[in-house]
Amino acid sequence: MRILVADDDVASRTILTMLLEKNGHSVIPCANGSEALARLQRPDHPEMAILDWLMPGCDGIEICRRLREGETGMPVYVIILTIKSEKNDIVQGLDSGANDYISKPYDPGELHARILAGERIIALQKELKDKADEAAAGETKIKALLEEKEVLLFEIHNRVKNNLQTISNMLTLQTETIQDPKSKLALHNTIARITNMGILHDRLYRYGSVDTMSVRSYVEQLVSNIAGLYPDHKKVSFDYDISDFPVDTSQISKIGMIINELVMNSMQYAFKGRDSGEISISIRRQDGSIRLGFEDDGNGLPETVDPENPCTFGLKLVRGMCRQLNGTFTVDRTKGSGYRFNFAG
Repeated sequence: MRILVADDDVASRTILTMLLEKNGHSVIPCANGSEALARLQRPDHPEMAILDWLMPGCDGIEICRRLREGETGMPVYVIILTIKSEKNDIVQGLDSGANDYISKPYDPGELHARILAGERIIALQKELKDKADEAAAGETKIKALLEEKEVLLFEIHNRVKNNLQTISNMLTLQTETIQDPKSKLALHNTIARITNMGILHDRLYRYGSVDTMSVRSYVEQLVSNIAGLYPDHKKVSFDYDISDFPVDTSQISKIGMIINELVMNSMQYAFKGRDSGEISISIRRQDGSIRLGFEDDGNGLPETVDPENPCTFGLKLVRGMCRQLNGTFTVDRTKGSGYRFNFAG
């Protein structure tokens, strides 16, 4: 190990140098504190320094203070040589930044033992620094990967969004060339379902989690966008009573499909011949389950429509999604159309 020795007494410095070299150390002798400080402040400074406390000009204590103030890399392990033995003097030396001290006249065996203890501490410091450097390098790599992931997600998000929009636009153009009302309605419903997919995808990207999503923000945006596809949407008002809680994305996608179909159904049939209408949607988490309520004050379901054995694709989809959610639902025909769902969640 390289050890700097600073002592203004030539004889003392020479003896100490000989002892250290005898034990296999490489010694850098300094005749005064200023020379020692300059050498210890260099980037290639030795790992250990043995400094005499009492030196003219810059003494051992001052060197310790100056070193500790400006250290940025591996610290120098400092042993102070002193003739002072009072407890307050020892405390002052350690407070200044010294790692250890040894009183003059010293025993060579004790000096060797203290140097060995210092070597062990230096080895531990190096190991900790290597691990810290490795952790910092790993953190930098992880940060770079996260930034790359964000760029990739943004690119995927844009491509999916653009592709869905392109499909929707193509279907919209197709509806303008079709005269058959049933075919036109089927395409219109398909556009609404694609819109639902686009909203779900966009909310997943913006919500910052692929596991859960806020119910309120998703449902309100979904309903607004789906209703906006219909020419007479301005005559329909919406009343929301939705608790804001996170839901598993696989659940929210199915709940979104149910709401999508019910909104489409109401917008198409419930308010024909009416100047105004209202749709109410409520969602709450209660007793370990999710309660969804949907109703409109429109013309109501025809008696020929049986929700348990539906003949329309939309209601079949509603029933299928409800079963996938391990849920049940009931229909209320007393005022317009009302649905009550209860899902495990």
